Amino acid sequence: MLVYAVILVVSARAVPVAGDGGLLVHAPAGTIRGVPAADGDYVKFLGIPYARVNASNPFGAPIPQEKFGKVFDAFNESAICPQIKEEYFVLSNKTIDDYDGDLDCLRLNIFVPKSKTRNKATYIFIFGGNFVNGHSDTNIYGPKNLVRHDIIMVTFNYRSGPYGFMCMDIPEIPGNQGLRDQYAAIEWVRDNIGAFGGDPQKLTIGGHSSGSMLVDMHLLTARPRQFQQAILQSGTATNPSFLHRSDPTTLVSIARQLGFKTNDTYSALSFLAEASPKSVIEATEKYVWGPCVEKKFDGVAPFITEDPELSDGRNLDGLKILGGFTDRENMYSLYWNGSVFNVPNGVRNFLIEKIYIQNESDLLDIVHRFYVDDDADNEIIKFEMVDMISDINYIYPIQRQMTKYSKHINTSVYLYMFTYDGYLNRMKYLYNIKEAGATHSDELGYMFATKFLSDLRYSKEQRMIDRVTTLWTNFIKYGNPTPVRSELLPVSWPPLTADTMPCLQIGANLTLVSRPFRRRMAFWELFFDAHLDKILAGRAQE
Repeated sequence: MLVYAVILVVSARAVPVAGDGGLLVHAPAGTIRGVPAADGDYVKFLGIPYARVNASNPFGAPIPQEKFGKVFDAFNESAICPQIKEEYFVLSNKTIDDYDGDLDCLRLNIFVPKSKTRNKATYIFIFGGNFVNGHSDTNIYGPKNLVRHDIIMVTFNYRSGPYGFMCMDIPEIPGNQGLRDQYAAIEWVRDNIGAFGGDPQKLTIGGHSSGSMLVDMHLLTARPRQFQQAILQSGTATNPSFLHRSDPTTLVSIARQLGFKTNDTYSALSFLAEASPKSVIEATEKYVWGPCVEKKFDGVAPFITEDPELSDGRNLDGLKILGGFTDRENMYSLYWNGSVFNVPNGVRNFLIEKIYIQNESDLLDIVHRFYVDDDADNEIIKFEMVDMISDINYIYPIQRQMTKYSKHINTSVYLYMFTYDGYLNRMKYLYNIKEAGATHSDELGYMFATKFLSDLRYSKEQRMIDRVTTLWTNFIKYGNPTPVRSELLPVSWPPLTADTMPCLQIGANLTLVSRPFRRRMAFWELFFDAHLDKILAGRAQE
């Protein structure tokens, strides 16, 4: 039989006390019960509802979650939002696609160290998934390596695909519902984290890949900022794949695919609100989803009102930011079926799609020739092509955005480049990549406990885990990743200035470098300065 601890109330504030069997916390949202973790000295609160999907319009904004009328047992994190779910299999190193999820999915997890420290800093992590899948499963984002540094960690689910990023140009579905879910989750944490021992004035939001792009959008939106710091890992809202166009015919098209013949948008909405999420996801599996610039409506607070490239960053003054990339972000594409390397004219089509200058063949040639000779053999130049694709997708957008942000008032920006090649490089393990360097998401293996990476691999990389998690949690706690030098962190990592771009190279050693990939970045800076109008015009037509 489980024996649950009680809580102490001091000055009307709940202070959680852990017991052998569980934990009760009185929060503004209601009384919530968690359980001690089996893999560390922390307590986990799983699957807490932070908002609800509107049953009459599941493609619209979330609605508030009512206060819990009785104790909520936060024991189960199984809920995920509707998606074609990608699972990792350790033995086969393959992926399998299958439907999972339902609309009762706006849930979050809170992981609280058992220390008696009050006013802990909190890290709110937003997963990636190309705007179509992903979830906060602890098998992928296990918190133990981070919370042992005496921070609270929060993960949560948000809608993706048609439910999260359908843009319809109507007030009921303006677009960016997934971002609205995230805003609601951050707001819930701000309002309730004090009951868990956290400080609502010490919130850091962070994410990876498309999750990082969405974090960046929280910096650029006109909505009030609810956090003090941000971590951007391999993604910004200026990524060429971020924005998508609205399509007012989407609801009618999906309804017709499911057998409901109509030309009326609102009839299609009523039909699809009653349709099973599985049928909607399967009908739209080939659709491309993502954030969009919203049409303005009275009474609807927009999230994105302009191309992020044009935004002056309304939420950036006084912010502290840590951001960066891996040295070979797109190396995994060499091993990915259907990638640009494996289809006819793939590289050129990639350039057309990402740079948005379809009718400017001479400009495409300039980009191509900068990286490779016209008649070079693809096998010989494959890493030059990796560099090109990495620069366009991740490395240049990150550096451009971090430089812009560093010019804001009282804003500190720390830039990193992850180059470490070890046993926990996550993507390299999944694709059995043998070439040197770090590719997209490789650093996550050193931050999170990941089930498909064996304990033996973790045992060989404890020092690197300590190093990465100390850098990250120092930033989360103090706003400075290297507040003091130590044997583990023997460098002082300075922020960017108007004249300098110091970058911490996180490899076998920690090394400060200046302006990583200087020549390649200078090319893109000149290219954007000369052709930004054409690039933005091309995006607007997509």
